[in-house]
Amino acid sequence: MDFRRNFWLSLFGVALATSVLTTGCRPHHDRQDHDDQPAQAQPAQNETVVYNQWEAETHRAHKEISQRPPEEQKEYQSWRQQHPDHH
Repeated sequence: MDFRRNFWLSLFGVALATSVLTTGCRPHHDRQDHDDQPAQAQPAQNETVVYNQWEAETHRAHKEISQRPPEEQKEYQSWRQQHPDHH
């Protein structure tokens, strides 16, 4: 009986340790994969922030850039090129 108890406790411990180790390493692994990508391959996460700044500075209501008329899209692109610190 003592052997069975020790066997099941050991099996449970191995299963628990495996679960903790594989789950604990996943976020670090994801971050590493993302950090290894070149800058141009990473999503432009701050582009939304910059676009929202343009809307605020030019007193425009929020719209997706694709929903704006071509003239406004060109205005944004010109403004964007004049603000290289946001690239």
